[in-house]
Amino acid sequence: MTDVPDLADHPADDADAVLVRLRATVRGTPEEVWWSVATGAGIGTWYVPAKVQSRVGGAVVTDHGPFGHSHGVVTAYDPPRRFAYEERAWGQEVPPWRTEVLVEPGPGGVCEVRLTSGLTTDGPRYRDAIGLTEEAWVAGLRNLRLAREHFPGQEAGGVFVVRGVRAPQGEAWAALLRALGLADAVVGDEVAATEGAPALAGVVEEVRPTSLLLRTTAPAPGFVELSAHTWTTTSLLVHAHLFGPAGSAVAEAERPRWDAWLHARFPGAKPT
Repeated sequence: MTDVPDLADHPADDADAVLVRLRATVRGTPEEVWWSVATGAGIGTWYVPAKVQSRVGGAVVTDHGPFGHSHGVVTAYDPPRRFAYEERAWGQEVPPWRTEVLVEPGPGGVCEVRLTSGLTTDGPRYRDAIGLTEEAWVAGLRNLRLAREHFPGQEAGGVFVVRGVRAPQGEAWAALLRALGLADAVVGDEVAATEGAPALAGVVEEVRPTSLLLRTTAPAPGFVELSAHTWTTTSLLVHAHLFGPAGSAVAEAERPRWDAWLHARFPGAKPT
């Protein structure tokens, strides 16, 4: 237990704070959902590989692939309701970045997950960083819903590959879809990547202007998101969560395949 106030209750009109506030309804008991959101193995099923020491003052380490590792300290660990941590080393002379997840039981075997993340001091100065984080958390909670629905309680292996390209975002995204044979994919389609591409087959779950999400049967059961982003350069991303007994081994094998394929298919690509 902890007497630190819920971050979700932070005043919405605080001009010094910039916070992402998100909600998702997911299947499972509070105890089952707690495993998903407050343990390293669980967080790896929907966000990124993680290690969590399950106590106040314990370490939290999240692995963001080519973007490096983030390090935090647990500030609240109250199972199965509240998990919170803060990161102080995400930049030079920056305020602490705080993240909190609340699990609230609902009717019919579901829980509401409330996630709040960001800065409670000096927030406006770092508003751009908050925007990038919000994209990641929105995708993460969508993945949490899918993981709890289709792969409850299963651990996952992760693939996170990023390549910077010289082309503009829209052009690079269109080229990636053409190369994979997915240019005309719509939600509900059963699709498979073209010959010569890394193994990829499944059902289209979501299509956005520069991203596509598949619930996969190959290379393993799971979900794979393809996307294009513009940061300092245009970047193509492959982010996968692969489940089942062989999920981690398949992820280890597929990571270099995607890396090599993107590099060969997009000669101007370079690590960001």
